[in-house]
Amino acid sequence: MEKKSYYNLHIYAVVPARNEESRIGLTLESLLKQTLRIEKIIIVDDGSTDRTAEIARQYGEVVSLPSHEKSYTGRPELAHVLNEGLKRIPDDCDYVLIIGADHVLPEDYLEKLITRMVQEDVKIASGHIKGEPYHPDMPRGSGRLYDFKLLKEVGFFPVNWGWESYVIFKAMQMGFKVKQFKDIDAGKARPTSMDRKKLYYYGKAMRALGYDFLYVLGRSILRRSWSMIKGYLSKDVTRYDDIADFVKKWQRKNFVRRINELLWE
Repeated sequence: MEKKSYYNLHIYAVVPARNEESRIGLTLESLLKQTLRIEKIIIVDDGSTDRTAEIARQYGEVVSLPSHEKSYTGRPELAHVLNEGLKRIPDDCDYVLIIGADHVLPEDYLEKLITRMVQEDVKIASGHIKGEPYHPDMPRGSGRLYDFKLLKEVGFFPVNWGWESYVIFKAMQMGFKVKQFKDIDAGKARPTSMDRKKLYYYGKAMRALGYDFLYVLGRSILRRSWSMIKGYLSKDVTRYDDIADFVKKWQRKNFVRRINELLWE
């Protein structure tokens, strides 16, 4: 694809938001300022009780969901929230950006990311925020760009634990490349916190995805928390049988690679 044709791409953005009136304006402004035009911004207002929806209407289409008390962060319900936005995107979409309501992107983010995705034949990708954990095969959640046709073929996000990682592993299993580009600035976002509840949810997600118990145990020891183990041992988790074996093989391959890296550092 020639560079000039990038400007003819159909790009959409889906922004889940809940009580983000103090941040969402800057996020949506950064989307409007992209050097590659976003055709439509779809904001899924997840039951906000503040001015989030009112502000968002100035920038794009707002999908309003019922109010609820429990936070969906890290839970399967958030997949449903995003799917409500994704199902409103037409079939001629080329790329869809998933971005949190507290994430401000550089103006050339999409142009740089799509250029590299086309050059390296990558189907799901993100840039990197300085100071955050980095893994080349794990694009960060907010700021992640998907080839829309692939995402639709997968069926969007499954409403289950580990829904976000499922799509990444499924794409890899199907033979497609995914990548986090460390040299592409992904801007600024609210730092990700990891409390006991989130670690518990993370454990549930790893069980659903088919993670090896020894890997989970190692992660729990490194974090000095048993919440992840408790989540992993939960009985109310449905496993993704279609990718579980692939995930275990991927883990072992990456473990060996990391050991070799440490030996030669």
